[in-house]
Amino acid sequence: MTQDELRELPAVIDVPTAARLLGLGRAAAYELIRTGGWPTPILRLGKLIKIPTSPPPDVARLQLGEPGAVKDGTLYQRHLRSCPRDGDGKPVAHKCRGSWSYVVDAGREAGGRRVQLTKGGFATRAEARQALRQVADQMRVGVGHTAGLMVAEYLELWLAGKRRLRPSTAKSYGEHIRLYLAPEIGGVRLNALSAQHIDDMYTRIAAQPRRRPMSPATVRRVHSTLRTALNAALRRRLIPYNPAGQVELPAEHRSPVVVWSPEQLREFLSSIRDDRLYALFHVVALTGMRRGEVCGLRWEDVDFDSRVVRVRQQVVQLAGRCHIGPPKTKSGTRTIALDRGTAEVLRAHRCRQNLERDRWGDAWVDSGLVFTREDGTLLLPNHVTYHFRALVQRAGLPIIRFHGLRHTAASVALAAGVAMKTVSDRLGHSSTAITADLYTHVSPAVAQDAADRIAEVIAGRTARPNRGRYGGLAPSDVARD
Repeated sequence: MTQDELRELPAVIDVPTAARLLGLGRAAAYELIRTGGWPTPILRLGKLIKIPTSPPPDVARLQLGEPGAVKDGTLYQRHLRSCPRDGDGKPVAHKCRGSWSYVVDAGREAGGRRVQLTKGGFATRAEARQALRQVADQMRVGVGHTAGLMVAEYLELWLAGKRRLRPSTAKSYGEHIRLYLAPEIGGVRLNALSAQHIDDMYTRIAAQPRRRPMSPATVRRVHSTLRTALNAALRRRLIPYNPAGQVELPAEHRSPVVVWSPEQLREFLSSIRDDRLYALFHVVALTGMRRGEVCGLRWEDVDFDSRVVRVRQQVVQLAGRCHIGPPKTKSGTRTIALDRGTAEVLRAHRCRQNLERDRWGDAWVDSGLVFTREDGTLLLPNHVTYHFRALVQRAGLPIIRFHGLRHTAASVALAAGVAMKTVSDRLGHSSTAITADLYTHVSPAVAQDAADRIAEVIAGRTARPNRGRYGGLAPSDVARD
């Protein structure tokens, strides 16, 4: 292969291609990589193995040791002919105007000869020291092995190696890379990416004419994808530090949560009593389950004797296709207690489902799910949202999102005096801080009620019972007529 053909190769190639260039068989190439005998540096991204085609000079012949084995190097000043010297010709102490240089060990060749890297021309000792530290840090993390790898190529390799992502997360990562990261910073070398590159990217994105401006929340999500990818590169010693951690992001002003009052929630549930999916909306309003969780609820996860439901899976709809997987977070796998009214609603719903099973006969699909279509097949989450919106409009109530039904359940529980920890556990939040941050509109009223009751005790009066913000209305009361 000619030098021109070598220059046309991409920054990284796969093992079969590299083996063919070296005249090796595929099995022999993988065996050399496994035993450490491969003649050039390799790049590992999870289970993916790539071969860089543009290593720095002599790096393919070097046997670099472990990161800690790289020495710090040495600084020295190059004296001028005019510098004073002693009788042996050696420079004596004086204020020299010569330039500074550094020398650092870069490993040994295959024959054992030590290889050193030297660079001079620095005006001051401080400049030479800074350059030496940068080179030493890069050698410690093996940055030289990926000198030609571009950000876009790395992000593609990184995403391809993320095989355990949820479908929704993989879709988000792919969109962030395709729409923002690859077009803006994809042409920057990975080991040269700086915080300034990332700052400039967000500035250019903000300046581009778009149908809708890129919100601070979107900026943070895109930045989270980049930071996660670069953290993986840092762990694999492809970069000396993560520049995404040095970027100041715009402040995110979260919109207040829009919820119904208990009276409005009671009116909604009363108006849809005869609807086929009444039980679904009742369960969400009383438990705060997420849309995907209630669509993925199975009868085997409902325990009528103990009056609990166990959240074990959820349904996610992407591009018209549904995927069943574990809950959104680890804390999303939980057990939620049911009130007697909700348990009876689920019993009645099961009787109704059995009637539908009899009507469909052999065409019925036994999915084992609590909430299904008329033929027993999976209920699409988007259909639930559209149906909820139509029911709200028909009832003449203020428009809220379906997720607002979950927020309403939490708000009613907190206003009724239920402990923050209990509400957080029922919602599946990873910490009470998330719950408190979302429902700040309820916390002041709860705190004021607690202050009044404490004052009554100190004053010698009998403390009022904890009737909450809505006069003792418990979450189970909202379904009563």
